[in-house]
Amino acid sequence: MPDIGFFCAGAAQAALRDPIARFEERHGVRILLDFGPVGRMKQRILAGEAVQVVVLSRPAIADLAAQGRVVASTVSDIGTTGVGIAVRKGAARPDVSTADGLRRTLLAAASLSYGDPAHGDSSGIHFASVIERLAIREALAGKTILAASGVDVVDRVARGEAELGATQSSVIRANAGVELAGMLPGDLQHHTTYAIALAAGLEGAAGEWASGLLAHLTSPEVRQHYERFGLAQAPETGPRG
Repeated sequence: MPDIGFFCAGAAQAALRDPIARFEERHGVRILLDFGPVGRMKQRILAGEAVQVVVLSRPAIADLAAQGRVVASTVSDIGTTGVGIAVRKGAARPDVSTADGLRRTLLAAASLSYGDPAHGDSSGIHFASVIERLAIREALAGKTILAASGVDVVDRVARGEAELGATQSSVIRANAGVELAGMLPGDLQHHTTYAIALAAGLEGAAGEWASGLLAHLTSPEVRQHYERFGLAQAPETGPRG
């Protein structure tokens, strides 16, 4: 029985673990999970690393489909999440409900962490642009901790290494050591839709098992599970990508 390689964006990590584990237990197949920032995972696929199933942001999946790396007809949305602010569990929740409130909160914080845009972290790329729009990049530079991924962001907040963390709300909700202080307000918000697809060129048993896994992960029952982790079927407001 072949192993199934699975590349996945970190924002979907917590939501996918249990459904994948159930599939492994039910069928006796092994899923080789590999999580990371969207940009990095996409580059690994383009570099030719072997993989059978991919979950990345919709634009990344669309680009991979256009380049013939995933099968366009298999693309299906997993869910959509926005960017929020995390605080350590039990800490006071700062005001991030307006642009002015968010600006004051960031300036007052002792430390801040978000995903390193250079690593291709979707939320980090967006949050860096939010900081620019608020005109506080220089003021935050000395207390900003760039993290490898959104998961690393919330881990730092949970350990007390950063007072605030900015990342996808699905990542925040998955960590018991942090709480969601609030979502980015108004037009500072950006929603990311994550999609699943099969890699191109799959044949034989590997292709059959990968197809079965995709069917399982896009079933109505599993989609309800995603929503409990903050991966909704549609965003409430804000741009989407």
